[in-house]
Amino acid sequence: MPYTKEEDTRKVQTAVIGRAESDWPVFLPYDHDDFDRFMGGRTRDDFYCGVLLGGCGKRLSPKRYTDKKCHFAHRPPVHCRRTETGEDSADHLYIGRAIADWLKQQGQRAVQPVYKPKGHQVRDAVDVSYGTGRRLIRVQLARRSKREWEEADTELRVRHSELDWLFGPDSLLANWQIERQGYALRVQCWSLGVTRAVEIGTQFPDRPVEWTSLSECTLTPEGIVTPSLLHTADGIVPRHAAGPVEPAHPLSGLPLTPASVLITDATSAHTTDAHHWFNVSLRVNARLSLPAHADSPDRQHAYLPVDAVLSLDSDGTWLIKASALQLVGTYPADGPMGRATPPTNTHDPSPEKHPLPSDAELVASFRKTLENTARSKNVVTTATLCKGASLHGQTLSVDRWRELLLQVEQPRTPGKPVLSSLIKGRDGGPAPFFKQILHGLGWTKGFSDAELLDIWNRERGRVHAAYSRSSRVNSPSRLGHEASRRPPIRIERKEAESRAVFDALLDLTHEAKQAGDLDAYEQNLFLAEQAAPSTDAHETLRDLTDWLVNQRADELYESWERLSTLVDEINRDGDDLHPDQLRLALRSANDLAEELGGDLAAEERHDIARWQRHLERMTERLTLSQIRGLAVAVRVALRQSAREGRTTTWGELALRIGAPLAALHPDDKIAILVEADRETPDDRPPLSALVTTHGGDRPHPLYQQILFNLDRIAPPPEALFMHWRMALRRHSELR
Repeated sequence: MPYTKEEDTRKVQTAVIGRAESDWPVFLPYDHDDFDRFMGGRTRDDFYCGVLLGGCGKRLSPKRYTDKKCHFAHRPPVHCRRTETGEDSADHLYIGRAIADWLKQQGQRAVQPVYKPKGHQVRDAVDVSYGTGRRLIRVQLARRSKREWEEADTELRVRHSELDWLFGPDSLLANWQIERQGYALRVQCWSLGVTRAVEIGTQFPDRPVEWTSLSECTLTPEGIVTPSLLHTADGIVPRHAAGPVEPAHPLSGLPLTPASVLITDATSAHTTDAHHWFNVSLRVNARLSLPAHADSPDRQHAYLPVDAVLSLDSDGTWLIKASALQLVGTYPADGPMGRATPPTNTHDPSPEKHPLPSDAELVASFRKTLENTARSKNVVTTATLCKGASLHGQTLSVDRWRELLLQVEQPRTPGKPVLSSLIKGRDGGPAPFFKQILHGLGWTKGFSDAELLDIWNRERGRVHAAYSRSSRVNSPSRLGHEASRRPPIRIERKEAESRAVFDALLDLTHEAKQAGDLDAYEQNLFLAEQAAPSTDAHETLRDLTDWLVNQRADELYESWERLSTLVDEINRDGDDLHPDQLRLALRSANDLAEELGGDLAAEERHDIARWQRHLERMTERLTLSQIRGLAVAVRVALRQSAREGRTTTWGELALRIGAPLAALHPDDKIAILVEADRETPDDRPPLSALVTTHGGDRPHPLYQQILFNLDRIAPPPEALFMHWRMALRRHSELR
């Protein structure tokens, strides 16, 4: 029987245990030596072609072979349409179970994996919810466009308070996650004995993925922390970018708690008389470790350790490591057993040590940082803004942020992009005060979380587009904030003549605006600016300039959106496109990227270049139809050699069929010989054994790989020569 008839139905490497709907996967190793170990404690009736594998739900029988790969086989009659049967076909189940087990080890409850989330097919994605469904880990395995991913992200964040993304090893979405939060988490499986091991990878820009086991990761309120990441007060940051950790010095013998149990009434003002909360302190012998730059604590004060970690030292003493101490109260004269008295200011350092900058200084610093961030097409955190403004560890309330950032947005004109959209929160989305800023700018509509995220993404793109054009047109900062301060140019004409020239230029500017001719509008506006006779005229020009900047920003943003959509489609469908279709799509994308310039289209240019390299490789390799056409000719030539009782070489085959076989890629050579032997019965020697080295005394170097692909015995290297000689002998006997 021809081998090709059994290829798709016999070589099933994965199954589930117990029942058809089970999510307990198993992987049947290829080698017969591992078969007995795999079957230990199991029966041949334990395995199913699982529904969660995309299978038929029928029982599978494990098959042990010594001359070919071990695999599962359906019990007849077979009516299964399962498409994925290889060793990685159950990876989504391995990943879901591994994450669920890890979450339970992290102390989480109500852990629930879902292998076919709403709107997805099996193996597309895995959802693992926990915390009574409030928190979610989404594992994205199938390819999706950037737009589809952002829509899914918005929808999931509406339903869940916390969301973490893991991406499969081939997912391109990780690149956009890196752009959003500075890193992305990947997940992969690899065969380890009779199972599949799950690994988590951390990906940073321009660095290889750093892989580790799930057991090395921890779960924090801000998300998953791998050994390559660091959990700080400002959120999760790359460990390599956090800077060197300053040495800590222990303060031995520091009494951290009273000498006996202390119970203090901590009743909230919002509770009733029937409900009280109590703070309970127990005596602990411990040492406190702080960074070298930290101030030493005073015994007369009470402190709260910041980012504290408790561990048991080698001498049996508890060690508390903290990044800083926050003053929370003072002790009375009778010692630490008394009640702590809160200080007048528990958050801000004393004005004598770190005087607060004025509002004008804060606004100027925030504006400068945001404009620099816009020019680099990036986003920023509140911690970075505070650092740039010399706010030494002090925190600002949401209302305070709103008050200062509304001043940053001034002067405000209709259609001007919102500069504060460059500030991201700890979850990678909008800052918590972004909605209040929009309302303060006159956005009266109420927003859902999904609508707010959409506005934030759109405004961020408009800001990037406006500031990235600064090399070709006047920068928004200069046009929006300096035009009113620029002194009028001295002109020697009379005031009346100057006003007439200015008015004429304004008329031409308005006509260009009505006609939609931005180039003429910009030229006339520039001339009017030079002829402006007074400060009042500059006030008029400022509004016209803001309109031009917004139009140019919208124009660029629309072009960028078209480019982004086109690149998304190429990333999603590129592998399925004909080379001519892919070439045309890449040409259109490259034209748009040239129009936008290097900075704004940097990410898209990276994808375009990658696909162009892929297209070049495609044109160098044979298509499937070409491989099959050459295989037919090679099969005829090899059968002729078998009848003549002699071997042949690649060069001789090339001469006989009139094709340049010797210059082909090794994978294409293997594919041709495998196709040539598809019709060779299993009880006959393969025709590919007749292809030898130039001297004819050795099998071709690809011979062992061809045997493996044909599912025939692939002997070890030391036995390959004898196996080849036996195949030639069988050919001579069958002549």
